Amino acid sequence: MPATIEALLIILVFVMPGFITVRMKETLVPTIGKTETFEVTLRSITVSLLYLPLWLLSAKDLVLFRGRLMDVAQKTSSGESLILDRGVVVFLALSLVLPAAIGVIWAVAYCNDWYVKATKRAYVKLGIPLPPSGIGEDLWDRLWLNRDRQPWLTVFMKDGRMYVGRGIEFSLSSYGKDVLLGPETRMYDKEGRLARDLAESRGEGVWIPAGEVSSIDIHE
Repeated sequence: MPATIEALLIILVFVMPGFITVRMKETLVPTIGKTETFEVTLRSITVSLLYLPLWLLSAKDLVLFRGRLMDVAQKTSSGESLILDRGVVVFLALSLVLPAAIGVIWAVAYCNDWYVKATKRAYVKLGIPLPPSGIGEDLWDRLWLNRDRQPWLTVFMKDGRMYVGRGIEFSLSSYGKDVLLGPETRMYDKEGRLARDLAESRGEGVWIPAGEVSSIDIHE
């Protein structure tokens, strides 16, 4: 029984927090396409490692919690002793509450493109040119080959505007290249302020000619 408890604690510490975070994020922002079990497990372990410093800071309480579990398993104490135990509260906070909250924040940041906008503003304030992600053949090929995944895109226009939304369709013809962003697309002005939200106007998306695009960032 002690070995079983040890194995269970290892799973709860090194897998469950990351799994809850990833699942919460993907519940709020569904991933396009099927995700393999091995990939989910690997991502869960990777994200769980980010919580490791917090586990170490709470090591004393967790050791006491482990001891209480051992006592309950060996029937030397009742399960009621765990209800108000501080170690239980810490354990539940680190394994359930915090991971779920981080998953929600991750989803909100993903939908609102916080990382890209923060990076762009930091580059502008520091006087650093934006990295040239471009709209060249390699990028367009990548968009075309992964069109079934409908990736989130940040499209920087030559006139300074910026669109953020899912790439629904990518056309390639003798007339040129175009990208169709989905109905949840947001448009920002040159100052980074929200200028238009297609979701509020129940729009059907927006076609953007590649000739008007300065660069495109892909978020996968």
